[in-house]
Amino acid sequence: MDAAHVEPISPELVLVSPAEVRDQAIAVLPDITWQTFVAQARARAIPPAPERRVGALVAREVRETAAELIKVVPWAVVAFLVATLATLAMTLIADATR
Repeated sequence: MDAAHVEPISPELVLVSPAEVRDQAIAVLPDITWQTFVAQARARAIPPAPERRVGALVAREVRETAAELIKVVPWAVVAFLVATLATLAMTLIADATR
């Protein structure tokens, strides 16, 4: 029966558990100070600062991104035209059948 004491208890389950189970769950938690917790949370939340880049590298990346976007633009225009023409055709058919 000792295996039940080793298993972690979820915070949701602790909220609805009896007081002795809640006390056992709190006893299993690591004892860290508030400052340590905040420092750990900030270390995970703040991404490292990006390295400084040379202007030529940034310009090259901008050109590569623009080239990729230019490949996508014609497809977007075609999709817009098809949707517009389909809507126009359905509108004309609906008006003609009134």
